[in-house]
Parts: sequence; C-alpha cells; structure tokens
Amino acid sequence: MLISHKYKFITIDIPKTGTKTLRETLLPIIPIDVIGKGDNPNDYFYQHCNVNACERGFKKRGWDFNSYKKFSTLRNPWKRYVSLLMYKINKGNKYKNATGTELAEWNQLEKIQGKKCSEAFDRHGRNEVDFLKFIIKQNPSQDTFVLNKNGEIAIDILGDLDNFDSHFLNFCEKVGLPNIPSLKHSNKSSYKKPYTEYYIQELIDMVAEKEKWVINNFNYNFQK
Repeated sequence: MLISHKYKFITIDIPKTGTKTLRETLLPIIPIDVIGKGDNPNDYFYQHCNVNACERGFKKRGWDFNSYKKFSTLRNPWKRYVSLLMYKINKGNKYKNATGTELAEWNQLEKIQGKKCSEAFDRHGRNEVDFLKFIIKQNPSQDTFVLNKNGEIAIDILGDLDNFDSHFLNFCEKVGLPNIPSLKHSNKSSYKKPYTEYYIQELIDMVAEKEKWVINNFNYNFQK
C-alpha cells in the first residue's frame, strides 16, 4: 500500500500483481506519506491490506477516504497463484542456502519470511503440486482486496497486469502526476515451464471456485 496526501491516492496492493514495480517507480519521484510494510493485519496500512481495512484506518485518523483515488491491479488468478508459488519457493530456497554472513545482512522481516517459506515447502515434501494447493487455500482471493463490505467495487482505477503499462498511464493521468515516469519492471516471475503445467485438474477447479468473482467479471480463463 502506498498513500500520497499530495496527489490524493491510495494503492491497494494485491500480492503478485506488479506491486514492487509500482513502488520502485513511484517512490523516487513523488512524496509518499504511507508505505505499507510487513503483513500484520492489525496495521490498517500494512503492505497488502485490503480496501476495507484501509478505510477503517482513514476513519481512525480523521482522513477523508472518499476524496482519494483508489488504484489496484488484477491478474489471471491461475497465473497469480503460480507466481506466489515461485516467489515462496525461491524465497525459501534463498534462506535455506544462505550463509551466516549473508543472513546477517538480511533485515528481520526478510529472515522471518524466508524461514516461513522454507519450512512451509518442507512440510509439503517440497512437492510443487501439494505446496500450490496449500497456497491456493491459504491466500485471500482478489475480490477481498477490492470490494467494500456491501460487495461493490471500491476501486476507482482498476486494471489488469497484462496491460500494466496503459493501466499505469491511466493512473498517472487521473491523479495528476506532472511527469509520467516509465515503469521500472522488477520482480517478474520466472517459470521452469508454462504456468498451466503446474496444475492438476483438482487445483484448476479450486481456483475457479475461489476466484469466481474475478473470473466472471473480468473474463479470465485457465489458458489465458
């Protein structure tokens, strides 16, 4: 989550939807007053908090939530869960293989997250299918980030990761950034094989059921 009082915007950062790219593009060039960190659900503005938690935080501080433009990005859900899988495996392996000297250079949050990812993958026998099933079960669906308590879309600028450049341009124009920067694409997922090959039918159906709101409203399908 990023909040700028000067440009009156809030970013609702769904994991694995280009959020690191967004941060690395915006932070060096404009004033950002709140930079969400960690994953503490008691923090109204933590890194990947949803729009409802953010609104509660605004009310608690006496800020006018309705006067801010809300920005978020969706992604094909089958791709997103494989991206989460690769992220957690890579983070866990990096932690597991790090030397004591290397770990000493990590901050505390990086160590905690790396350890959790490594241990979770180990618990699932380092089997990608079993670990992916766990990830699908444990991670919130995309609609929970962008719908208000009445089930309505609470995001003003909602786009798709496959069209991130044009989506970001639209955001910059809507919030009035004087100089529109080029996106600094980073943290891209790298797959050993096409994302569809990480799935068995059971997991395809799990995603279809869990993410039916985003699939039905934005025409996502397993092959695209």
